[in-house]
Amino acid sequence: MDTRRVSWMDGMRGSARSSGMSLLAAVLIALVAAIFGLFGWLNYRSRSRLLAAVVPVHALAVSHVAPETAYPERFPMQVAVLRTVTDETMLPALHALLEMGIPFFVTRDLQQALRHRLVLIYPRVDAGTFTAAQLEQIRRHMAEGGSVYAQWVAEGPAEGLFGIRKAVASKGRHVVRFAAGAGPLLRYLNRPEELEIRLGSDQFPEIFWTQGYTADPTATVLAQFEDGTAALVRKRAGAGTVYLSGVSLLEGVLRGQTNRHYEAFRHYVNAFEPGGDVWLLILRAWYESQEPGAVRLATIPNGQRSAVLFTHDIDWENSFPPMLDYARLETQHGTRSLFFVQMKYVDDANGKGYLTPTNLDVLREIHAEGFPMGTHSIIHSRAFNHFDLGSGRESYVNYHPLGTGPNTATGATVFGEVRVSRELLDGNVPEQHTVFFRAGHLRVPKSLPEALQRCGYEFDSSFTAPDVLSNFPYALTLGLGFDDDSGLYEFPVTIEDQEQPALVERVNAAIEVFRANAENGAISVVLIHPTDAKMKLDAERDMLDHLPPGVSAMDPLEFAQFWRARDRLEWSVEPGKKPRTLVLRASSREPVRGLTFEFAGEIASVSGAAELLGDHHRIVLKALEPGKPAQVEVTLR
Repeated sequence: MDTRRVSWMDGMRGSARSSGMSLLAAVLIALVAAIFGLFGWLNYRSRSRLLAAVVPVHALAVSHVAPETAYPERFPMQVAVLRTVTDETMLPALHALLEMGIPFFVTRDLQQALRHRLVLIYPRVDAGTFTAAQLEQIRRHMAEGGSVYAQWVAEGPAEGLFGIRKAVASKGRHVVRFAAGAGPLLRYLNRPEELEIRLGSDQFPEIFWTQGYTADPTATVLAQFEDGTAALVRKRAGAGTVYLSGVSLLEGVLRGQTNRHYEAFRHYVNAFEPGGDVWLLILRAWYESQEPGAVRLATIPNGQRSAVLFTHDIDWENSFPPMLDYARLETQHGTRSLFFVQMKYVDDANGKGYLTPTNLDVLREIHAEGFPMGTHSIIHSRAFNHFDLGSGRESYVNYHPLGTGPNTATGATVFGEVRVSRELLDGNVPEQHTVFFRAGHLRVPKSLPEALQRCGYEFDSSFTAPDVLSNFPYALTLGLGFDDDSGLYEFPVTIEDQEQPALVERVNAAIEVFRANAENGAISVVLIHPTDAKMKLDAERDMLDHLPPGVSAMDPLEFAQFWRARDRLEWSVEPGKKPRTLVLRASSREPVRGLTFEFAGEIASVSGAAELLGDHHRIVLKALEPGKPAQVEVTLR
């Protein structure tokens, strides 16, 4: 007999016995955990009489409207987005232009695009994209003063038009270095963090594809990769200009927003990290410098330079009483914060439930004083990003999650954490209507946008700004993918209180981050756990007392609603009947205040529902209501 075969078979039997015992042990452990979870829930429920609001779970909503239909041609100052292929996502271009408030439309018709001074060619140009006759039309457009911005141009007949002799694709490039002061396109890149950005960490030999160019003698290199090839090229042609990027908006912008980058951030939080924002700012500078009649929708309401949004995570039993101290401080400073409340009703390995009558009274008082609240999960698990989506049938009466340790849990789902936390917050605070969520430990599962959308949430703040490489709010995508928006908006955290040294010792550094974001019209979100009413409270007071000029602390929920209305605003600017007049029309689907428009030309006067600001380049619309469009006549000097 083959002894080796006997040994192998005996080993298989032993392994099977061992596996069976392991499986049995695992089942017993899970059963015991479930029993203890149910016991903890029943024990807590017997002590606390909690009410649960009705939170419907809706069918998943996905928009199938073609970009050409959703974003039509309306007026001459729009950027024409020329869509060269239909099998690639448009979200990177849409996100970038909407976030920067740049007016645009989408078309597949080159002739329609060339009726506009600025043309963004998206997503790529290869050897078969344009005929020789079409390339000549683009050349004439540029010679007559038009400007083109393109990305990912391959070798072929279009090389000369874009000022390159060679294009080499690579996955091995990790750094982009911009030439400081190299022209109007780089006008917003003035800090070291903006002049050199990371595309990915060196620990990944290969990341995503970039296109490295060799510029011809007629072109100027505005940025380089670390291998010396050009990452951004400018070529002048007659009265016009063409710009060419070797980093696509998908890789430069959307990859960060979906948290699918290759550890490109230099700091996880508590720092200024504009690695994705530089591409937004380049597009903004392109529009402002190349369109003489540029009109842009500003990112901050009421003519302010930036907004600081203070938020508080209530995820400890002793955090409830200090909430009132923070609320009083903010009221004294004429602002409000947003409290994210962990609705912990189970006793588990991570602590006891704390939705006691006394703590619920604090929540009711906070709400009565006008402060918004959001939910912060049920068990606040570090394993949340690994939870299954769940069935959508989870509710307070049947959801029994159990934290079995800091990084482990049983019986928990994404739907359960999202839906049940809202059931309890809305059910136990009269008139509370929860629309904001923040994940425990900022751990984000890919299914979170779906669960939030289907449970009626509208906004999220679960990422950090450095981690997503952006300080601007943005549309959150379904599945954290590249194809479909969820209808929700993300407000990433900029500054938080748990890193060392203590926050009170980092106030000056935080204010410098506020200042950097204000230079770009971006926001700063501050996360403070109200675990005490002394040092952290002093830190927030110090921040409020020393905000940079033009920077205001704003109610996070009000700002989020402003941002959504701004993102969905329909507006146009057309020549008026009188010389040097423009007529601005704006229509909103929801109430909104503070919409600010920036004009390249100097404004002499305005008539209609708007206020002219002192710099004579910006106007602030009066409050808009749904179904009541605004019309403003602007007279230029």
